[in-house]
Amino acid sequence: MSTLLRAVHFEGLRVDCLGNYFAGLGLLAAVSKRWPSVRGCWRRGHFVLLGESISAEGVEEFILREWEPSPYERWWREAQKIDKETDRTIQRARGSEPDIERVRLLDCHIVGCGTRQFNRIVGSGGNIGRRDLERVFNEARKLVAPNSKRPARAWLRDTLFAEQAPLPSLRSAGTWFVYANERFNSGQKPSREEGWISPWAFLLAIEGVRRLRGGASRRFGSRARPYAVFPFLCDAPSPATEGEVKLTRAEFWAPLWEQPANRAEVEALFERGLARIGDRAARAPHEFAIAARRAGVDGGVASFVRFSLRQTTSSQVFEAVPGESVRVGLRRKNESDILMPVLDWMNSLPEPPSSTQRAKFRGMRGPLERELIRVAEQPTDPERWRSLLLLMAAVQDRLDRNRGFRERSNPVPPLEKSWFDSAWPTPPPEIVVARSLASIGAVTGFPLFVNVVGAEVDPWGKRSFPMSRPNRAVYGTGNPARVLAGILERRLADAGPLDAPPLGGTAPCAAETIESALYGSVDLGEVARWLPAMVLLDWRRAHNAHDRSEAASSLYLLQALFRPFFQPDEIRVSGKPLFREPPRTARARRLLYMIRSGDWVQAIEVARAYYLAEGHQIIPPPPEIVADGEQMAAVLLVPMWRADVAAGFERWIARRLDA
Repeated sequence: MSTLLRAVHFEGLRVDCLGNYFAGLGLLAAVSKRWPSVRGCWRRGHFVLLGESISAEGVEEFILREWEPSPYERWWREAQKIDKETDRTIQRARGSEPDIERVRLLDCHIVGCGTRQFNRIVGSGGNIGRRDLERVFNEARKLVAPNSKRPARAWLRDTLFAEQAPLPSLRSAGTWFVYANERFNSGQKPSREEGWISPWAFLLAIEGVRRLRGGASRRFGSRARPYAVFPFLCDAPSPATEGEVKLTRAEFWAPLWEQPANRAEVEALFERGLARIGDRAARAPHEFAIAARRAGVDGGVASFVRFSLRQTTSSQVFEAVPGESVRVGLRRKNESDILMPVLDWMNSLPEPPSSTQRAKFRGMRGPLERELIRVAEQPTDPERWRSLLLLMAAVQDRLDRNRGFRERSNPVPPLEKSWFDSAWPTPPPEIVVARSLASIGAVTGFPLFVNVVGAEVDPWGKRSFPMSRPNRAVYGTGNPARVLAGILERRLADAGPLDAPPLGGTAPCAAETIESALYGSVDLGEVARWLPAMVLLDWRRAHNAHDRSEAASSLYLLQALFRPFFQPDEIRVSGKPLFREPPRTARARRLLYMIRSGDWVQAIEVARAYYLAEGHQIIPPPPEIVADGEQMAAVLLVPMWRADVAAGFERWIARRLDA
């Protein structure tokens, strides 16, 4: 038999402020004392209570007349002062305390594991700089006491229902309520005083913070970190600029659940409260984001709201600055799976997760973390995937060109082809050409990756930096046609004279695309810009469908004359092989030199002689040829379907000598 539940929406308890988020948790805990079966959830960014007999008026009257906030007393203050190096006095005080609620309150602030580990949410054991939470709690209780003759009801309605009312000055409460912080240069005085918040909001927030208890189960393991002691609290993000070093203390990822849960279920969520990636805990903010996409959090969490505990006014205090909202993915292979290889690579970067000295700042991890979180926040946005790919390529280039970095880091591991599909649902011609170039040699031990990045690839596809940057890594800045032609020349130079040209790719281009590239309709500058990002992907299984197209322009036919010498596959004309033996790299080298120098007469004569030796007579070329040699060489690097190569050459055949 189903039960009809009434829903009460509290528009004042929204997730744009950490204090209001905690107040939502506190409201559920408080109301559960009057209605034990009441349930709560988050809908459209605000808190909702559900129950059989609950009402907005009933909740208001209960909080105003009957509710007694749980006592908040820093009873461990003296024990904390006695021994600041170890956790012995804290553990002794905890063990001798008979009141279980006081023990649980201590566990929300400090957990001992050899040394004291503080919950960053409440500072150093309930003291955030000069902000003493116990003093603010007592002041808030006095303001709403029944005999205080103050507008307590108006303040409560401001907290719960966002009905604006004149608020009292409640100082030292700005850590969670970021809108109440001290502001500088905002008037006649050097700063505006902090503290204009509802005392009910602070009392409910204190009640909610009691859910953030640390647990011994999160302290075991050789890789244990302080963040793992408290639920949904992770390391500070890596700084993206030098000015951000030591600016953020930690991050709290507030879980939002959309299915109604009672107090016991919510407390169980926070007791388990550790996001996971595979079989390990999520430690850094970007790992939390990926864990959210993988649905690696128990308890039916629908999304997370990110709060950075960030220094904004002085070095002694910090405020919870709201950030992105990250949706939890379905329990299936999704975007987070293809992001997983990036995590281990980021750990190899020559920059610690949280830089403690400006001398260590490199500015690599911080921007990458931000882009990963942006992708996790909205994985259907192709622009975010493209931005992440470009940034990874730029970081890899920094590693590649610094000897010290090369010795302590690794190249980006091969990424799944799904990255390409996420970044370009409908790729433009420039991206199609860049993909085709990146796929050259993918199924061999000599992929184009080694010509763009000064790295090595073993037979199993694992990438690593050698001690010195190899000479075969010739990619650089400058004229894009010359850069691509230089890669072609280097690949031919590194191959044996009798070997087939090492130019085969798993994603060939159609004839129409090749023709566009020859005439400049395809921007080779854009192709060269995206090439370092394209070689990050694993193209070994990237066989795109053959979209047959035709081209018959003069420049296309000119490249069609030379193309068979650069094609590693067997070309068949009229059902017979074009060459008695596979093409040799030595022939391609000789022709490439003439093509790059623009000596078209000599190049055509050499090609004609080669074809004549194979029994093919070609028609005479036009008397004058106007073509850019570097552009032609660059396009000859782009793989083509062998059927299109054969169709293009057939236009040159005059007659067969052995016919």
